[in-house]
Parts: sequence; structure tokens; C-alpha cells
Amino acid sequence: MKEGFFNVILPEKQEDAVGILLYGYIGTEEKVDSAAVVAEIRELSSRYKNIDVRINSMGGEVYAGLAIFNAIRESEADINIYIDGVAASMAAVIALCGRPLHMSRFSRMMLHAVSGGVHGSSSYIRAYADQIDSLTETLVGIVAERAGLEADEVRARWFDGSDHWLTAQEALDLKLADGIYDRKDGKAPAEGSTAEAIYEFTNRLNSQPQTDNNMVFMEELRKLSSFKDAATEEQALAAVAKLENEAAKVPALEARVETLENERKQATAQARNAYLDQAVTEGRIQESQKAQFLALMEHDEPGVKAVIDAMPKAAGRISSFIGGKAQSPSVRAQLEAMSWDEIDRAERLAELKNNYPDLYEAKFNETFNK
Repeated sequence: MKEGFFNVILPEKQEDAVGILLYGYIGTEEKVDSAAVVAEIRELSSRYKNIDVRINSMGGEVYAGLAIFNAIRESEADINIYIDGVAASMAAVIALCGRPLHMSRFSRMMLHAVSGGVHGSSSYIRAYADQIDSLTETLVGIVAERAGLEADEVRARWFDGSDHWLTAQEALDLKLADGIYDRKDGKAPAEGSTAEAIYEFTNRLNSQPQTDNNMVFMEELRKLSSFKDAATEEQALAAVAKLENEAAKVPALEARVETLENERKQATAQARNAYLDQAVTEGRIQESQKAQFLALMEHDEPGVKAVIDAMPKAAGRISSFIGGKAQSPSVRAQLEAMSWDEIDRAERLAELKNNYPDLYEAKFNETFNK
């Protein structure tokens, strides 16, 4: 998605109106992105009673505009709409959504039929044309309701295939607008300016207030998951303080991780040495081969164990038999000297249980039946 589509102007007091600027082209992933606008309207409606929607747009996609139109209409907040510069095409339809509409003395509104382009089969082009006609009728109905006119009159007057530009006074006389206002800063575009000139002039005029409110920064900040719920600077600072507190824990956590990693490496080394000691005791490998096998186990421990386990035991190296299992006094003594947790970390509990069941039971009772 492109960078932020609009700005929100937060009020100094909760009872004042929060402002939403719909400045730019209306469409999916455009400067006035319908998904972002609708989400913002719904969020602000839950927190503020009064909302001012300010428009300076040459129009855009019909479906994207209808989504914004419906979001404004359905909001339970008290919404006033202001045309600061130009409300043309789909932007004019949004302005006529049924909320009180105020136009700057120098602003313009433009109405016309839906247009578009397509290529493909004849049946596809006909279907597309039917869709354009259907959308045009939808817009005719919206304007007719706002102006208190019959649909046929609206269609003939403003949806005849031409562009129809209206001044603020003309819109007021036609009951499309509810009031006319002068800009608080007293500035105005040159008399007789084109719609494009008014549009550009209004964009420049409103660039400074947006910067003063730090809203560009706030909008970018709220894209980060840690700040998604930060609606004010105070909430953003609280989120920063929380992150700073979490960051203070990092050195201790890193030290703990290092300790656990060292313990893991030590337990792994003990388990490997114990395994190879038993392999030597059973006559599967020679003592002189231990270092070589240890080095190989660093890269492929399961593979090395599979090779050693497949080697035959040397019968002469087995010292005694108890319960039909070969016993190595040195291995048993080693396990007797280890605690239950040490045996567990060395991954030798199965070896203890299978080869020395009596010792396994004693270790278990000692640990868990205290």
C-alpha cells in the first residue's frame, strides 16, 4: 500500500471535532484509500462525538467512493462535511451523503455520469456498459435525494455525458450545500481560477497544519504493532516507556540464555562422552578412537550412533551379567554419582531404566518421593 492516504487532525479538547482530510485521488491503494478511510471513520466514531470531513479531491473509483459514502452515512457521530477546494465526480457524491455540507466561498463541485474503459469480448464490454449505467443510476438517486428533485430531472441536468461545475453559491441555491464559509486564514485563490488551480492551492494551504499536528509521524508510528492503539501522543509515549522497560530486561535475559546454552552444551558433551565410554567398555570401539568419534558427532550425532550401535560387542570385555543384561561397573558407578536432573539433561534416563532398573527406582524415589 502507498504511504498514508490522509491526515487526521486531532482536537485540542475532547468535545471539539476531530478532522479527517480526504485530499487526493479516491481508490484502492490510492492517496484516499477506501479501506483506510472506512477504518479510520469507524475508529474515530467510537471515540469522538463530532467529526469534520474535509474534501479536496478530483474524484476517483466509484466503488471505493461508495464505501466511504456509506461509512460516513452509517456513523453515529455528528459529522459535518466541508469542501475546502474541489469535490469533483465521486468526491462530490461523497459530499452529498446526507450530512450537513459546507463549501468554501471559492470551492467548486462537479457532477457527471460514470465513465470508464475496458477491453475484451463484445459480451464482456456490453456487461461493463450495463454496470456503468447501473452505477450512474445509483449516483442519480443519491443526488436526487439530496436535492429533493425527481431522478429524471437530475439525470437530464447533471448526468447527460458532460461535466457540470457548480460554485458554492450555485450549490447552495440548488440545495446541494447547506452553507458557505470563508477560510479562517483569509486566503483565497485568484478570482476565476480553474478547478485544478483551486485543488492545488488548497493542498498547499493545508500542508502546514498537518505538519504542526505531527499527524504524518503519528500515522506512520501506528503502523507498528506496538503503537497500533496509540491514538494520542500521551498513549504513544506510554508505549515507548513500556518498550524501554522491556528493553531493560534484555541483558538479564541474554545472560540467562547464555547460561542455559552452556548447560546444554555441557550436558550434551557429558552424554556423548558417556555414550562413547560405554562403547569402549563394550568393545565396540577403541579408547584411541574416542576423539575421532567425538569430532564426527559434532556434525552428525545420529549417524555416528547408528554406526557404533551396528558394531558387534567384544564378549571378553563384558564383566558380568545381571538379568541377562551386560553390566559395566564403571558405567553404573558413573550413573550412581549423577543426580536425576543430571542424568535427564544427559539424556540417559532410558539407559538407566533399561540397564539398571534398581538404580532407576532408587533415583526416582530419592527425587520425587521425598
